[in-house]
Amino acid sequence: MSGLLIFSVLLVDFIVRKNELSKKNSFVVLGYVFLLSMLAISKLELTGVIAHVLVLMAIRRLISLQSLKSVKKKLFDAAFWIAIASLAWYGAGGNLLLVFLGVLIFDASDYRNWLVPFFAILAVGMIYLAGFFLVNDQFPQYFQLQDWRFDLSEWKNMQTAWPTVYLLILTVIMIPVYWLGYRKIMLIRKKRPLFIVLAAAVAWIIAIGVQPATNNSVVFLVFPLAVAVANLTERNQQRPITEILLWAFLLLPFAARMVI
Repeated sequence: MSGLLIFSVLLVDFIVRKNELSKKNSFVVLGYVFLLSMLAISKLELTGVIAHVLVLMAIRRLISLQSLKSVKKKLFDAAFWIAIASLAWYGAGGNLLLVFLGVLIFDASDYRNWLVPFFAILAVGMIYLAGFFLVNDQFPQYFQLQDWRFDLSEWKNMQTAWPTVYLLILTVIMIPVYWLGYRKIMLIRKKRPLFIVLAAAVAWIIAIGVQPATNNSVVFLVFPLAVAVANLTERNQQRPITEILLWAFLLLPFAARMVI
């Protein structure tokens, strides 16, 4: 799992530099490593790490849609990676919303873009079923509806609860501030920040909707929050409120851990 975590850090650095999500510094990477370490200490599962890395690969393709080059190929790749991620951990399938949001934000005019993700999902499904049949000489037999119920019992476990509460506080503070920083910028340059904001929203939908709740449920918040924190730092380095927020960002997890 350590190798996957290191790879995810390198992947985040590549995404940030390639798409100019921050200035030429390592603020996003530092924030990402900090948040990911907090979840890893709280027993992040291997399936969640695998799914997270695959979703990052999808996000890499979706953010690059702004160039409007090879749009359909990028959409197919993104949906393909997320569909594979859902095989590692089923909750990752919720990130397919990001693919359609990517179409909506970057290139909604071509109706064929809306169809491409379905072909990617179908391709993964066919590959999975074929592989399963070759190995087991039968098709999987779990295609049945199960009763879904909202269960809060797992949130009583502090190893799940305290990272989630911390990420919630961070989202409420950082994401609005991040978006407001782009209010005076032309629309074309707002598309990537808007995608980051919506990625955080989708991550919370997954965190709340997937049961039972585990740290896998909130791992998809790490990247958009790291971007938001880094941008806040870059824009307001001389303001006291920024320093206060950054110290809170760094110290709150340790304080919570000591109390727990």
